[in-house]
Amino acid sequence: MKERIFLLQKLRQVAASFTIMIGFAQLYSFSSAVYGYFMSDAGDYNFVWNYWIIGLFALLLIVSGAVMIQNDIFRLAVAVVLLAYTAFQAFSVYFYQIQPLIDKTEDIQGPFNYTNSILAVISLVLFFIFIFNKKGQLSTELNQNENWKRKWLITSIVFLVASAGLAIWLAVIIIQHFQNPKASDAYIFTNDFDALFACVSALLLLIAATSSLKRGSYFMAGIVLGIGFLYLVNYTWFEQWMTFAIKNGYDLAKNENRLFGIQFVVGVSSFLSGILILIGRKR
Repeated sequence: MKERIFLLQKLRQVAASFTIMIGFAQLYSFSSAVYGYFMSDAGDYNFVWNYWIIGLFALLLIVSGAVMIQNDIFRLAVAVVLLAYTAFQAFSVYFYQIQPLIDKTEDIQGPFNYTNSILAVISLVLFFIFIFNKKGQLSTELNQNENWKRKWLITSIVFLVASAGLAIWLAVIIIQHFQNPKASDAYIFTNDFDALFACVSALLLLIAATSSLKRGSYFMAGIVLGIGFLYLVNYTWFEQWMTFAIKNGYDLAKNENRLFGIQFVVGVSSFLSGILILIGRKR
């Protein structure tokens, strides 16, 4: 019975980490919009209403994940937040992506961005996990030898430090480019916010590595998963555009191949680190 309760608790905490992952992904979108608004010239950037909704969901999801890591007292409330977020993402995908494709309102029909669709699916899965994961809290810890978990945490630290180093390298390349921009070397998919995010990512990855020295953190695992997810979907989006450009005879972003190659490695390494933290997390 105790083993079953522990597995339910572990599932809840892992699901909470993925809830934080989604919240962090939305925080990235909101921060990018805010940065673009303040850094653009007056009147050149429209801060539309859904950015505020994204920011609200970012806060709600991160707080919800943090709460669910500790206990499941607000399990149903968190499930409602996830369901509302799923509905919002489904609406956004239809209104901003599917409908323009149907109506053919865009001059260039680029590749379909699956990021919001993936987030909606993950959120819906988490909703069902929290709905059907009955309350289960151990009053006493199971007597198990957890020395094997240390190996997983050490491995996660190696990947975290490597990811942080690559993120710093990525930031340096972007900063150097924008300090001495050349018309023949223009970036299409990359802007200076990407350098800022790379620096923040490196800092968060190092904090996660520090927390993994002792027991690991479900909260930081969620943040690391969020970093990995964002870099992986950014890379996938870039690859979709490159395939689209080749098929349609466009010459796009050849100078950014190395940047997105680094992002791919950071994404894989970070996401794997988050999984390793979830596996090796000590009670």
